[in-house]
Amino acid sequence: MSGRASEPRIREAVERHARVTFSRSGGPGGQNVNAVSTRVEVRMPIGRIPVGSRGRDLIRARLSTRVTSADELRVSARRERHQARNRALAVDRMVELIVEALAEDPRRVPTRPGASARARQRRERERLAGKKKARRRPSDED
Repeated sequence: MSGRASEPRIREAVERHARVTFSRSGGPGGQNVNAVSTRVEVRMPIGRIPVGSRGRDLIRARLSTRVTSADELRVSARRERHQARNRALAVDRMVELIVEALAEDPRRVPTRPGASARARQRRERERLAGKKKARRRPSDED
């Protein structure tokens, strides 16, 4: 697999090596939010992600706001009322972020301007030249 990891391999690595912590979610919600630790934080050591060193560098650069000083990728979820759903959301988000960070941007192929674009540019140059010529004082030769 030429240096790239597939989504199932990344998901398996996250499920196996990520550290999951739970805490109280905060915000409105009454007794449930005060009593149940539904907020989930998933931390994945970047060294355990099954990609090459170039992939790890891409993850560090593109997800720098989510990388901790301990070189872990951090994602949290607290949308749902149930801990298990928030855990699944956090793992899904982490896998999605890693896959997006590893995606290569398509290489741009430079092209030459077409005939109509060249004609448009020529007309514009001639229009501006005519405008500037009209501003000049008439010479003795005219």
